[in-house]
Amino acid sequence: MKYYLVCNWKMNPSSFDKAKDLILNYNKLFRSKRGKKNNDTQIILCPPYVYFQLLDEKRSKNIKLGAQDIFWEGAGPYTGQISAKMVREFGAEYVLVGHSELRRVGNNEEIINVKIREALRKHIIPIVCVGYSDHIKETKSIISNFSAEEVNRIIFAYEPVEAVDTLNPASFEKVSKSVREIKKIIFGRFKRKNFWGLINIGGKKRLIPRPAILYGGSVNPSNCEQYLYNADISGFVIGRESLKPENIKKIAEKMEKY
Repeated sequence: MKYYLVCNWKMNPSSFDKAKDLILNYNKLFRSKRGKKNNDTQIILCPPYVYFQLLDEKRSKNIKLGAQDIFWEGAGPYTGQISAKMVREFGAEYVLVGHSELRRVGNNEEIINVKIREALRKHIIPIVCVGYSDHIKETKSIISNFSAEEVNRIIFAYEPVEAVDTLNPASFEKVSKSVREIKKIIFGRFKRKNFWGLINIGGKKRLIPRPAILYGGSVNPSNCEQYLYNADISGFVIGRESLKPENIKKIAEKMEKY
């Protein structure tokens, strides 16, 4: 199974030197060992934009770069905004979309959907956060605007707002139930459309997407393992703990057991 550890640095660290030390520590902990097959856990670092060039130049090849956000237009007179094309030029292969901290300042479903489309157009994988108000409605809003092939290229992150940056993680039962609901919504959206193809009547078999679903919300080395018992979880989005590479390493080691 492919696992993802998305490390959202938010507005950290506070200086270039600290950012350099942080990425060098990540490199040391997650460097590939000669003769050893890489594990199935993908480390994705999402730093502030000001550190993009530093990370693109210094990061180990097995560590991926992600953006914390993008603007929905590719170019134009938009002061202070960053386009998908610009972050892709610096090596970003992933982008967070719809994080609760951005929904809180005005990112509604329309904005989130156009950001997803812009990311896909620039061959960036969107990591779409749901759970700000209603993960069911938010998921339905997203998948109704995209094809099965496009949904299959999206990573979903269930992040209940009350658990984000609060030291109050959601219970295993709540996460397990919500992730199953998201999968059921996606399956239900495309199964009817694809029914005849699935039984090989009426032409080519169609795709039912099965995107990865992550959990985010006060995850740390002590509590991560309870979520890993849920086979539907494909990893985590981690904020505070991502500034401690040794803790990310501990989480990755626990993920490798599943």
